[in-house]
Amino acid sequence: MSRGAPKKVSELLNKAKESALLAVDIYNKPQTSFKSSGFIVLMCIAWTSLLHSIFEKQKTKYFYRKKDSIRFEKIDGENKAWELKKCAKEFFKDENHPIYKNIVLFYELRNKIEHRFLPEIDSKILSECQAFILGFEKVLVEEFGDEYTLLEGAYIPLQLSYGMRKLPKTKESKNILSFIENYRNSLSTDIVNSQDFAYKIYVMPNVGNHRNSSDAAINFIKIDEKNPEEIKKYNDSIIAIKQQKIQVANQGQLKPSMVVAKIKEKTGAEKKIYWHTQMWKKYKVRESKDTCNTKYCQYDEPHKDYIYTEKWVSYLIQEENLNSN
Repeated sequence: MSRGAPKKVSELLNKAKESALLAVDIYNKPQTSFKSSGFIVLMCIAWTSLLHSIFEKQKTKYFYRKKDSIRFEKIDGENKAWELKKCAKEFFKDENHPIYKNIVLFYELRNKIEHRFLPEIDSKILSECQAFILGFEKVLVEEFGDEYTLLEGAYIPLQLSYGMRKLPKTKESKNILSFIENYRNSLSTDIVNSQDFAYKIYVMPNVGNHRNSSDAAINFIKIDEKNPEEIKKYNDSIIAIKQQKIQVANQGQLKPSMVVAKIKEKTGAEKKIYWHTQMWKKYKVRESKDTCNTKYCQYDEPHKDYIYTEKWVSYLIQEENLNSN
């Protein structure tokens, strides 16, 4: 905390940072089966406190006013403060900002899971959880300085297995997972692929020849998403690694997000994943896994989902006249 900062700002910052560290602590405990739920609740508190501290610093009144009045609403004698979603909207201004979209996802999830026990969703939102904490630290450091980084004293947990145990899905978890999938599908491809919305990484062994080249077990490389040359360099590296593999299952097949990305690449048409859902329904390419039009679509039994072909991309471009875009 910066010396001389107002007491209220200090209190809110301390609450924000402590809540975030507790969230990470809960998430990283190997025997905790309440990972996502505990993490989400505490990180919502952390984000709310951080944004309130910023508004305090800016002398912004972050309280609800009574209708047609300059007076503030009260709860138990205290001014009713903005909740997280309202705070995020006021802070980011742009409702298409990837961090804002990430916050809204977890704000909605918190309301749905706060009184439920749903360990089944843990493996489904790993990327978004990672972005949730990294976005928090990014704003924290940008607003208050490098001394507030959370990294000091925080470590990456040891990975104890190569896979994650699949838990049976309950009716409640299916509803939550459906909400998550629908939320992702409502977003543009650019937001879904943004590291600020869902942080995705490749983990590869560090095979340095000298001790000092591999002192750190894990090194994070900062990539500028707005620099196409840098993105191409890392994509080419990943492709080179992938090309060394053999017997690749489903090679050349596309997930829905890849289909819309291919369409954008070929035509410039910006489509969302829910549009793709409308298209396979419209052209009846997958009424069930037993009646897929295999020219355009296949059912992937091990992963329990559908994959699509390059011919499907070409078909959509032709039938929907996307070349004219």
